[in-house]
Amino acid sequence: MEMTRRKVPLFRSLRARFLFYFLVLSGISLVLFGSLFAYFVVRENGRLTDKARRELVEQANEMARDLILLFGLAQQYPNLALANAQRVAQVLRLEGKLINAFSVVVNESGEVTAPRPIPLLFPHSLDPSLLAEDQVKAQEAEFPRMGKVLVVAVPLDLGDSDAGYNLVVVKRTGDLVTSTSSTLTRYLLIAGVSALVASVLLALYLSNYVSRPLHRLSGAAWELAHGNLQSRVEVFGEDEISRLCQYFNYMAERIDRSTRQQKEFVANVSHEIRTPLTSIEGFSQALLEGVVESEGDRRRYLEIICRECRRLKRVLSQLLSLSRIDSGAWALRPEPLSPGPFLEGVARKVRPRAEEKGLRLEIGIDKPLRDVVVDADALEQVLTNLLENAVKFTPEGGTVALSAEFAPGGWLRVLVRDDGPGIPPEDLERIFDRFFRVERSRAQDQGGSGLGLSICRELVLLMGGRIHVWSEPGKGSVFAVEIPPVPPGEAPGSAAHQDLSSG
Repeated sequence: MEMTRRKVPLFRSLRARFLFYFLVLSGISLVLFGSLFAYFVVRENGRLTDKARRELVEQANEMARDLILLFGLAQQYPNLALANAQRVAQVLRLEGKLINAFSVVVNESGEVTAPRPIPLLFPHSLDPSLLAEDQVKAQEAEFPRMGKVLVVAVPLDLGDSDAGYNLVVVKRTGDLVTSTSSTLTRYLLIAGVSALVASVLLALYLSNYVSRPLHRLSGAAWELAHGNLQSRVEVFGEDEISRLCQYFNYMAERIDRSTRQQKEFVANVSHEIRTPLTSIEGFSQALLEGVVESEGDRRRYLEIICRECRRLKRVLSQLLSLSRIDSGAWALRPEPLSPGPFLEGVARKVRPRAEEKGLRLEIGIDKPLRDVVVDADALEQVLTNLLENAVKFTPEGGTVALSAEFAPGGWLRVLVRDDGPGIPPEDLERIFDRFFRVERSRAQDQGGSGLGLSICRELVLLMGGRIHVWSEPGKGSVFAVEIPPVPPGEAPGSAAHQDLSSG
C-alpha cells in the first residue's frame, strides 16, 4: 500500500520563512533597481561618448586649420622661421595636451613626420586605411601599446606640396568621457549592501514582532487544549494579531462558560432524574413490603408514583426537545395559521389546570387577525410552556391573560401576562438559561426542571422570531413572543406566502 507523502515545508519556523521571503523580495528589488540604474548609466555614457567623438572631430578640424595657416605663412614668407619642424612639434604637443590626445602629422604612407621625437606610446607608422583623402575620417582602432583608440584623420591642404599629409588625432576611447559610472557603480554596491543589511535587521524585527505574540498564542492554545480553561493572552495594540488575541480570549471565555454549563447541565439532569426515581423507588418499596395498610395511604402513594413518573417523562421530553434543536433535527413545517382559533385552542388545553387552581384565564383578541405562516406545533409548545409557567406561579384568585396583536413590520406578537411574584432584575438576563430557576427553593416546591423557558427561546429563534420578558417583583411578568411574517428561508414569492396573501 503506497503511503501519501506529506509535503515538508522549506522552513519549519514561521520566523525563518518570513526572513527568507523578505530577503528574496529585497534581493529582487535590488536587482531590478540595479538593472534599471545600469541601463540609464549605459545610455548616458553612450550619449556622452557620441558627443565627445563629435567634439574631437571639431577640435581636429581646428588644429588642421591652424597647421594649414602655419604652413601658408611659411610659403608666403620663406624667411620667417615660423613653420620649422620644432615649431610644428610644439603646436602639436600643446594642442594635444589641451584635448588629452596625441596629435601627429603623417604622410600618405602612414609614417609620422611630426612631431619629433615621436611620443613613446605612439606607433611610428599608421595603417594607411586610417587616413583620409578628401574628408575627415573618424574610426576606432587597436594600437599595440595604447589599446582601443579613436582615430580622427583630417587631410591637410598644403598648397604646392604634392605629398598627401594628414593630421591624425588619436585618443583612447576610455578618455573620451570623464565618466563617473565606475564611481556610481561602487556607490550603488555600497548602497545595495547597506540596504540588504537594513532589510535583514528589519526582517528580524518584523519576524519577532509577528512570531512573539503567535508563540504566546500557541502556548495559550496548548494549555487550553490540555484543560487549563483560564489560559489567556495579553493584548497589545489594535492590529490584526491583537484582534486574533482578542478573539482567542473570547473563544477561551466561551469554552470556559460552555464547560461550566455542561457540568451544571449534567448535575441538574442527574438531580432532576434522581429525585423522581428516588420517590418512585421509595413508595414502590413501601407498597411491596406491605408497610401501607390503609387503602387511602396506598392510593396516595400510587398517586405520588404516577406524578413522579409524569415529572420524569416531562424532563426526558424536554431534554429530547433540546437535543433535537441543538442537533438541527427539529424541522420546521410552516403553514398558514389563523391566530384567533389557534390561541383559543392553546388556552383550552391549559384552562382546566387554571380553574383547578382558582385562576382566571383570559383571551384578549379585540379584532380578527389575518393568517400567518408558522410552524403550529412549535408555536403551540412555546405558548403552552409560557401559560403553564404563568399558571404555576400565579397565586390563587389571580389572572393569566393571553393576547395577540400585529407589531410594526407585520410581525405577530403574542403576550402572556400573569399576576405572579415577578422576577428579580438580576435574574432577568439568565431567565432563559437551561436549568436556571428563580428562587430555587420556591421553584422546587412548585416543581419544574428549569428547561421550559430555554426550550421556548430555542424554538422561537428557530422560527426566526424574538422573545422578551418584562417583570417587576410583586407585579407579575409579561412574556412577548414575536413571529416574523415569513418563516426563515421562505421567499416572499413562495407558495405558502402566496396562499397567505391570497387569503
